[in-house]
Amino acid sequence: MTVFIAELVGSMFLLVFGFGGIASAQLNKSYGRDGGWLMSGLCWGIGLGLGILAAATIGSQGHVNPAITVAFIVGGLLPLGEALPYFAGQIVGGILSGLFVWLLYLPHWQATEDKDVKLTCFAMVPAIRNTPQNFVSEFLSFFIFVVGVFAIGAAIFPISPVASALATGLWLTACICATGGQTACGYGIDLGTRIAHQILPIADKRDSDWGYAWVPVAAPVVAAFVAAVLSRSLGFV
Repeated sequence: MTVFIAELVGSMFLLVFGFGGIASAQLNKSYGRDGGWLMSGLCWGIGLGLGILAAATIGSQGHVNPAITVAFIVGGLLPLGEALPYFAGQIVGGILSGLFVWLLYLPHWQATEDKDVKLTCFAMVPAIRNTPQNFVSEFLSFFIFVVGVFAIGAAIFPISPVASALATGLWLTACICATGGQTACGYGIDLGTRIAHQILPIADKRDSDWGYAWVPVAAPVVAAFVAAVLSRSLGFV
């Protein structure tokens, strides 16, 4: 139960900051309107750093992301039998995060006419929809991120877990800003928030685009497997 709560809380730090930053930059009449991609990247990075710290303090390894949990299993850092509370906490945390973002910006949903923009506040929407290329972009971006996570863990975590968490958050900001412009980098984290978009009474919303939803989940999972294998061979794990 401790791991479940830890991952739930940590995931909420990541997703409320991340999708909240997107909502602030995209929704009409928001003071953060047109804040830009750097603002979004910083929100995701800071949210990740704080999410890792919160989850680790409560009592988990601080994955706050199902695809990272997969990478830790493949990397031999988490037994498969202990993975269920990680996945459950991350998904429930995602659904609650969607609720938070909806409530935080409640008047702005009605003020925003673009239904696609509203969806981007809960789920990944590619800038140019080309499913094979979107899959490749998601794979490459998350592959780079995971190898970097293991490298940071090997170099910094033994010295300072806090510095390692913050460096991982900064690394996410760099990855989002540099590699996320095509797909927004799903990184396997938007399943819970997409469910929230499906069930919440968001004013004049579109469908939740479940036909695309597998891409930002499947591509990071495949990337996590490959990145973990490579990281083990490089001695990062």
